[in-house]
Amino acid sequence: MKNLRIMLCGGGTGGHVLPLVAVARAIKKLNPTAKIYFVGPEEFSLNALREEGVIVKTIIAAGKIRRYFSFKNFWEIIKIPFAFIQSLIVVTSINPNVTLGKGSYGSVLPVLAADILFKKTIIHESDAIPGLANRFLSYVTDNVAISFEEARKYFNNKNVYLTGNPIRTNFINLSKGEASSVLDIQTDNPPSHKASEGQGKVIFISGGSQGAQRINNAVLKALDSLLEKYFVIWSVGKNNFDSIKQKISNKDNIKLFDFLNEKEIASAYILCDLAVGRAGAGTIFELAAFAKPSILIPLERKGGDQPVNAFSYTKTGASFLLRERDLDNFKETLENILNDDSKLDSMHENAEKFGKIEAADSLAKILLDLAKNES
Repeated sequence: MKNLRIMLCGGGTGGHVLPLVAVARAIKKLNPTAKIYFVGPEEFSLNALREEGVIVKTIIAAGKIRRYFSFKNFWEIIKIPFAFIQSLIVVTSINPNVTLGKGSYGSVLPVLAADILFKKTIIHESDAIPGLANRFLSYVTDNVAISFEEARKYFNNKNVYLTGNPIRTNFINLSKGEASSVLDIQTDNPPSHKASEGQGKVIFISGGSQGAQRINNAVLKALDSLLEKYFVIWSVGKNNFDSIKQKISNKDNIKLFDFLNEKEIASAYILCDLAVGRAGAGTIFELAAFAKPSILIPLERKGGDQPVNAFSYTKTGASFLLRERDLDNFKETLENILNDDSKLDSMHENAEKFGKIEAADSLAKILLDLAKNES
């Protein structure tokens, strides 16, 4: 289809932006001449989209309603009419054949504007329980893509596609030697989970792009003991990097990062025998794509999605759920898994079965089909 225009909407967090990078790549692979636009607020860096040739149209950040009392909510409401008018103008200028909303407050107004202008729309839900944005947008679109089967029940009478959550896969086939070079980890024989009694195995720990203070504290408490047997790759978040670097400055068998780029995080997954992290959909589907045994420590907050995501994934046998209130058992939990090769093998196999590495391609094909059927 010539002169195809596809509009992607989202924003606010990496979990709503980075999957769109994967979708944009897949669209370009299937239809190199398609023009891809992104419409949303730039509260999370959109440079990764720009690097893929996506035309970025930023709008006013509005409608970010907090789940607790805050005077900022009143300001968000005041901004909505202005942001909606801006969205209407931007969508009219793009005139998209199809629009994808990735969730979060950043997608609501552009998708709503596209619907009012009689454009084809579809939303994608990353989590096992839909967020407020997609629950609202499900009333204005007939097409919904989901990552977890559990989410299907929230979208009755819709065209529901189980795609998984799109992830970036450019570096999924790096060798262990290449991955070691990327992270500057000097090991002649990168460990595998067959190492005797856990000796030399690699743990990758991450609390997300901002770090997670409770996870970091648990790691610090257990670190000396862990480093006697294992090598630790640890992403601590930019705000925590300097203070933690000082605390571990004299320790061996550890590589500390503030933030990992796409190639670095792929390298960390490739090298590790066990990964530890939060339970956002992006993390879970990356773990599955790399078939890595894992421990998930979901962020627990009122109305949060991570505990449900974690439960959904861990019941497959690919991961172990560790509650924040049980972080005193952090070291014991790691060692129980790392010292059991049959357990690691089973978790690896179950992660591989769950993985939907083709999620971006599936979603791109759905978008192109909807565009072809545009009335």
